[in-house]
Amino acid sequence: MSKSDHIIQLSDYLRERGHTEAEIEKIMSRVQKYDSDAELYSLMDSIGTGSVIIENFIAETLAE
Repeated sequence: MSKSDHIIQLSDYLRERGHTEAEIEKIMSRVQKYDSDAELYSLMDSIGTGSVIIENFIAETLAE
């Protein structure tokens, strides 16, 4: 299941629970922030353990 599928599924779940569109938007914004933070922490952990080489990550990013 893709990230967009999960977003749709969570939005539908919140609607079923009776949340307003404004509440859903606020909740989804918080979910996206949490997801972004989790990705950063995961990357930093990977760099710390050596499974991601920061120099390679930087070079690949700048080459895109």
